[in-house]
Amino acid sequence: PPGLPNAGKSSVVNALIGRSAVGVSRTPGHTRYFQTHFLTPTVRLCDCPGLVFPSRAPLELQVLAGVYPISQLQEPYTAVGYLGSRLALPSLLQLRPPSGPAWTAWDLCEAWAEKRGYRTARAARNDVYRAANALLRLAAEGRLRLCLRPPGFTEQRGEWRPP
Repeated sequence: PPGLPNAGKSSVVNALIGRSAVGVSRTPGHTRYFQTHFLTPTVRLCDCPGLVFPSRAPLELQVLAGVYPISQLQEPYTAVGYLGSRLALPSLLQLRPPSGPAWTAWDLCEAWAEKRGYRTARAARNDVYRAANALLRLAAEGRLRLCLRPPGFTEQRGEWRPP
């Protein structure tokens, strides 16, 4: 049956069949096609991709919430910038100060690549793309905790908290 991405549809099919009949992954979007498997001659199990409805949330937030797969991001630096603007990543991750006056998404990725030893194969430069993906995975896995307040929370604080 259709459902949200990463809800365990493929895992249920595998458990019912008793073997690894369909591929599973921790990241959403692994199942790409509608698949059918016969449990008995009269019982057919169907596995399908999760239904994702168009969202009004920015892509960066969808990535950090785990709705959009990090592996499908062409440009991860905007999402890292979104994360960096809401968390004190330099102090949380104990990163070296940037060369410029303020931290940018690129600076965060470069500092994380340097700290973790992520290097490109040929030129042995800091692999900032790998570092960006690693930072986003830390947030998606919950190891960096991003908490967002509802819109208008500051102005309507009294309505959200009990007296």
